[in-house]
Amino acid sequence: MGYRLYRDAAFRFFTYRVISVNAVSKFFAIRRGMLSREKLSVKALQNVSLKIAAGEIVGLVGESGSGKSTLARVIMGLYRPDQGHVMFEDRDSRTMKKRDWLSVRRDLGIVFQDPASSMNPWMTVEQIVAEPIVIRRRDLSMSKPQRRDRVVEILEATGLTADHLAKKIHEFSGGQRQRIAIARALVLKPRYMILDEPISALDVSIQAQVLNLLSDLRKQYGFAALFITHDLSVVRWFADRVAVMYLGRIVESAGADKIFSHSRHPYTKALAMSKLDLDFENRDFYALPGEIPSPIDQPPGCPFAPRCERVVAACNSAFPPQSAESTAASTYHCFNPVVP
Repeated sequence: MGYRLYRDAAFRFFTYRVISVNAVSKFFAIRRGMLSREKLSVKALQNVSLKIAAGEIVGLVGESGSGKSTLARVIMGLYRPDQGHVMFEDRDSRTMKKRDWLSVRRDLGIVFQDPASSMNPWMTVEQIVAEPIVIRRRDLSMSKPQRRDRVVEILEATGLTADHLAKKIHEFSGGQRQRIAIARALVLKPRYMILDEPISALDVSIQAQVLNLLSDLRKQYGFAALFITHDLSVVRWFADRVAVMYLGRIVESAGADKIFSHSRHPYTKALAMSKLDLDFENRDFYALPGEIPSPIDQPPGCPFAPRCERVVAACNSAFPPQSAESTAASTYHCFNPVVP
C-alpha cells in the first residue's frame, strides 16, 4: 500500500504540467432511420489539437454542436478517440491502463452545466461532495473524521457551511447546487478542472457570483482549467487563452486579450461581432448568416464556407492548413483571413 501511494504521489508531482490533445478525431455511428440498417458517421471531432498548461485557463467557445463537450469527454477518458491521442505529460492515452486512468482522473475535476442531473437526489451534501474520496478510499486511506474535515473545508471555500452537510440537493437553489458541484470536483484538490458550461443554466445575477467564486478558487488551489462556454464576454476576462471551435475543428486560438479584437478567422470575427456586451451604447448586434451544417453531411473543404463572407475558391475543396503566420501563442486556419 505504501509503495502504491508513493507511486501515485510521484505521478501527480511529475506528470501534471501539461495536458496535450494531439490530432484527435472522434466519430459516432448512428442509423439513418429507426428501421434502417444503414449506418452514418457523425464527425464530432476532426484533427483537434490543444494544450492546457499548469495554472492556465483555456477557454473553448463555439456554437452548440461544435464538439466542445465531446472534447472534454475525450480528455476525461470517457470517450476513446478514433484517431489521435491525449498526453498527460509523459503518459499516452493509447497505452494507459485502467489503473493509469484512475490516477489521471484523480487530478481532473469536472463541473457540468446542470448540477442537479449529475447528483443523486437521495444523497446528502456530505455524501455527494465526499463521493470522489469514497471511490478512491483504498488509495487515500482517509478516516471518516478526516474525510468530513476535507468536505467541510471545500464547502466553506465555495461559500457553504457545515450546516449544509445533512441536507438534500432539492433544498438548494440553482446557484447553491452549482457550488456543491464545484465542491465535489475540488474535494481531491485536482490540478486540472473541466468546466463544461458551468454557468449557462443560472440566472445572470448568480452567474457573476459563481464566476467570481471560480476565480477565487483558482487563486486558492492553483488549478488549471478548460472552460467551455458560448459567452464571449465571460471567456474574455476569465480565460488566459481561447480556442474557437467550429463543427468539430479548432479554427483559431490566441490570447484572450487579443483573439476577439484581432480576429483572423472569419468565424471568430463573426462571434466577436455578435457578442452581447453590458455597454448598451456600443453594443453591436450581428446575426451570423445560415446555420451550422450537419456533422453527418458536412460540405467539402472548409465547413464554415457556406456561411462565410470571405469565401474563396480554395475554401470549397480543402480544409485550410495552419497559417504560416501562426505562432505558439496564436494560430488559425483560413485561406482568406481577416486583416487585423
